[in-house]
Amino acid sequence: MGNSAFFILLLFAMSGMWSGKAAKEDLRKPYIVHMIKSMKPQHFNLHQHWYASMLSHVSGSDPTANANELLYTYDTLLHGFAASLSSAEAEAMDSMEGCLAVITTSFTKIGTTHTPEFLGLASISSHFTRLWSEYSTYGKDIIVGMIDTGIWPESKSFNDEGLGPVPARWKGTWESGQNFNSSHCNRKIIGARYYYKGYEQYRTPINETTEYKSPRDRTGHGTNTASTVAGAAVPATSFFGFANGTARGMVPEARLAIYKACWEDYCYDVDTVAAMDQAVADGVDIISISIHSSGDLPFDQDVRGIAAFGAMEKGVFVSAIAGNYGPYSSTLSNTAPWMTTVGASSIDRDFSASVVLGNDQICRGTSTYIPVNGTFQGPLPLVYVSTNNSSRRCLDGSLDPNLVKGKIVVCDQLLFSTNDNEYGPQGKGDVVAKAGGAGMIVANERLIGTQQQSTDAFNLPAITVSFTDGEKIKAYLNSTANNATATLNITGSTVMGNKTIAPMVAAFSSRGPSKGYPHILKPDLIAPGVNILAAYTGDIADYKLLSGTSMACPHVSGVAALVKSIHPMWNPAAIQSALMTSSYAVDNAGQPIRDSYMEPANPFAMGAGHVDPNAAVDPGLIYDLAPQDYINFLCSLNYTQEKIALLTKETVFCPETSLEAGDLNYPSFSVVFESGSKVLQVKRRRVTYVGTQAPAVYQVNVKNPPGVNISVEPQKLVFTKLNETASYSVTFRTNLTSSDVKIGFGEIVWKCIEGGTQLVRSPVAIIL
Repeated sequence: MGNSAFFILLLFAMSGMWSGKAAKEDLRKPYIVHMIKSMKPQHFNLHQHWYASMLSHVSGSDPTANANELLYTYDTLLHGFAASLSSAEAEAMDSMEGCLAVITTSFTKIGTTHTPEFLGLASISSHFTRLWSEYSTYGKDIIVGMIDTGIWPESKSFNDEGLGPVPARWKGTWESGQNFNSSHCNRKIIGARYYYKGYEQYRTPINETTEYKSPRDRTGHGTNTASTVAGAAVPATSFFGFANGTARGMVPEARLAIYKACWEDYCYDVDTVAAMDQAVADGVDIISISIHSSGDLPFDQDVRGIAAFGAMEKGVFVSAIAGNYGPYSSTLSNTAPWMTTVGASSIDRDFSASVVLGNDQICRGTSTYIPVNGTFQGPLPLVYVSTNNSSRRCLDGSLDPNLVKGKIVVCDQLLFSTNDNEYGPQGKGDVVAKAGGAGMIVANERLIGTQQQSTDAFNLPAITVSFTDGEKIKAYLNSTANNATATLNITGSTVMGNKTIAPMVAAFSSRGPSKGYPHILKPDLIAPGVNILAAYTGDIADYKLLSGTSMACPHVSGVAALVKSIHPMWNPAAIQSALMTSSYAVDNAGQPIRDSYMEPANPFAMGAGHVDPNAAVDPGLIYDLAPQDYINFLCSLNYTQEKIALLTKETVFCPETSLEAGDLNYPSFSVVFESGSKVLQVKRRRVTYVGTQAPAVYQVNVKNPPGVNISVEPQKLVFTKLNETASYSVTFRTNLTSSDVKIGFGEIVWKCIEGGTQLVRSPVAIIL
């Protein structure tokens, strides 16, 4: 069969569907071959034999010679296999009977002691209802599959004290490998597997001196995310005294299934999909993926999104990161509506430090340097080596020891860099120390924001300051004649509570709208992802602070597990809806959630709002979706039967009635007024009553975006029994044109006025 040729270059890799005219290259690389399972010839006992025969046919070799080329077979979330093919072989495979499509794959990269309290889950004084006291099961026996860099099983966060037998429905196992065997698993870590064939095909054989060829974690990323989801309670944990407290995951009684598919930060699609396929076959309830995607690919070319569709069909909730490419717009990862896309926010915890300049001006910042005698003594000479971009950013070899020895050095920190020699704050500290510097001030660039700072571990006295304070320090330097001084006040203190504004949307958290599918508002919501303390690889540190949407995603995965344990019959869409519509949009000062520039955050930054576990278990109303609803959505986007079959694994037929993408029963609204289109649009939604009292009455309140009028019919919804459904329509009217404004935001809120107190909130985005 023939398909038109195109490739999309986005973020880290080339990715797209194989098509008619192959690129002229002899290099083999992994492809995913989608097959029509029912077309297996009868003389093959197993599908794997059929696949091996096809490989033999396209390569012209004996089937036994293709053993290494058949990387994986997929049978749960999609039907087919992964194979190492040349471009000519891929073209030949694409035309074989039974082959639905051949998709070239890519690679991407991986993208706490206090967050349970901040989210209202632990037993400290708060206005939140205490879920952990009301629901003592804490997500008992929910199985969370972690697709990540593995696990450090010796961490105290993974002890299984108090847990019952492994759930009988579990079908998984433990795979032995380097420094890992079945003895490392227990009633907490109930399974562990690893997937590396794609990595070795794309790159080189795994270097077992720098990486463990086993489920054991080398980078610490997977250990951190796993303990955030389901870590056991571990008292008196900290990062060298910072963030001291009891570390626990969101659902301490949940079970963990580990699927290592990322190696040295690289995650290859064929490995990730194999891990997801096996996770669902093993019996997980939740899949947590803290991995970037290759951007806004078409749904029929997004192999991880295809796998997530299959997981949704099997009733498995999938959460994934929005990505770490903010604050730029349209930088999202994992945008499929059947996945829950998570952005990152800060929490009300800070590691307070300050810079005192020679003119007595004080600049506040953060530091996790371990102080000697409480305060780094000063003042000391202050220098900013502005000779060139490398010296301003303190890159390796850029600092002249004659200029910096014995001084405090100011180093610029970029949010992004294409320079392979660019360092984070910790690496800059190494450069400064090597040149003889006595201390360092890391000044964030403007893109990182005027207020918010994530921190890092330092091997010399150092403080990270915001862009605003960095500019103040540079202005002071410019006002002096080579005699500027500063003192670094580093007390080692941790500040929590209302003294720190939270949550705020992290500057690095990727923003919408989706380039490919602006009719779906993404991200879905935000969760804690700045300076999150969780378990780490024990050969480096038992617990470490990390920042990223990678840290935010497992918080939502954990809350989803909690909701699933309380509502075991809810499907992934119901859980997603509960998380989104119950989220909140104000900070701990009672103001709208802000970004790191201290401006109100909009839904393209925070989605529906910040996750609220206590409200999510009792959302009042849910926006439910079945697989057919997503199929209708794909039909509205003019996807062909062949393309839809890549997701459904079978031929489906689109309804004869006209469909609109904006009518997907999603818990948020993204209304696109295309150039020359009508100034009136009508969207329809259906809600299901899941409250505890009947009758129940909900009344709508609307906040209009600038220049747009929203009207809802009916304005009241009455429910006489549990699980009753009701529909409503929303009319959007505007006289604006594309020359007036580009985007605007509002919200639609259903308030329970009888039978409860819930607020069911849906954000609205208008795109002109």
